[in-house]
Amino acid sequence: MARRKTGNILLGVVIGGVVGSASSYLLSGVFPKGPVKNFFFSAIKVGFDTVKVNLGFFSFSLGLSINITLLTIIFIFLMIYLLHKL
Repeated sequence: MARRKTGNILLGVVIGGVVGSASSYLLSGVFPKGPVKNFFFSAIKVGFDTVKVNLGFFSFSLGLSINITLLTIIFIFLMIYLLHKL
């Protein structure tokens, strides 16, 4: 039972994040400039910059960042709620 609940939460975060980010991107072009657009569609970047490691014979880079908007957070919680009710 606990695995199903954890899986639903993870699935809700992924689906809600994708749908929320896409709808935020699409709707941001519709709203005129102003405080409402800034409130709903300004993104907060969370993560760390790219780190490059060069060992001479092997090199790689690693980085992760997530842009979060208010609409993304709303969709994440909505998807978790809907998947919980299933």
